[in-house]
Amino acid sequence: MSTRTRNILIIVGALIISIASRFFLYTGPPHVEVAAEVIFDGIPGFPITNSFVVSIIIDILVIALAFAATRNLQMVPRGLQNVMEFILETLYNLFRNINAKYVATAFPLVATIFLFVLFGNWFGLLPGVGSIGVCHEKHKEEKHGVVVEERLALVGPASVPAAESEEVHDTCAAQGKKLVPLFRAPAADLNFTFAIAVISFVFIEYWGFRALGPGYLKKFFNLNGIMSFVGIIEFISELVKPFALAFRLFGNIFAGEVLLVVMAFLVPLLLPLPFYGFEVFVGFIQALIFALLTYAFLNIAVTGHDEEHAH
Repeated sequence: MSTRTRNILIIVGALIISIASRFFLYTGPPHVEVAAEVIFDGIPGFPITNSFVVSIIIDILVIALAFAATRNLQMVPRGLQNVMEFILETLYNLFRNINAKYVATAFPLVATIFLFVLFGNWFGLLPGVGSIGVCHEKHKEEKHGVVVEERLALVGPASVPAAESEEVHDTCAAQGKKLVPLFRAPAADLNFTFAIAVISFVFIEYWGFRALGPGYLKKFFNLNGIMSFVGIIEFISELVKPFALAFRLFGNIFAGEVLLVVMAFLVPLLLPLPFYGFEVFVGFIQALIFALLTYAFLNIAVTGHDEEHAH
């Protein structure tokens, strides 16, 4: 058998398996929610969402990784220390090539943001994230026949006997309830991305004032003719930065989450695999872009108008 014939047979076989999986491995209707979902509402005024749970897990993971990599430092690094030094040194050199003056100041923040967002993005691709959850029952409150509030109440893990019916694919739906996943990628929640963006924004403004003093405000408030109009535009663009950072990260990660869910719904086997590989790359790129933009905005903030004109 020639190589070409073998490749054609492999492709045809993969297509047959993919199409057959749509009928024999039906995953139920796609579960897509824009907002993070509450999985525990026992603390008044502080509901625990699935994205918050993953954020705590990633916090613990990053802290544990830092302790493990620095527990037994050696002059000639080996193992985990060697891996982390390679990653951090590569990041440090990348930021230094942008501007070496403030790299030592900003690196702890931008590197932490990169690792935290990266692990959060990749955690969202693990099997079970978005599919393992608990059933919640809907409670509706009506006034004059109009639903004014609809809440979800935890009723327990999803469990329907497999022998009950061969047509039962979605256990929560079979119980007349809704599946709420226990885990969700943090960046697929706008609250998370906006919180990280606000932290970056506060850091940027702090260093802008620290580097330029009160003169930092001259970038935005200038009574010198046309420059006053330019300053207003710069002021508006400065206020928009946290929103741009938040929505860019949220949009890309949420879109990837929807893409994978839809692909798994249409063709459960084989077809989603290339998209998983693509999302691994997207998760890395988005974490890197967020960190790079934070550092780039910092360098813009600490640069006065005189220096800009000089360049």
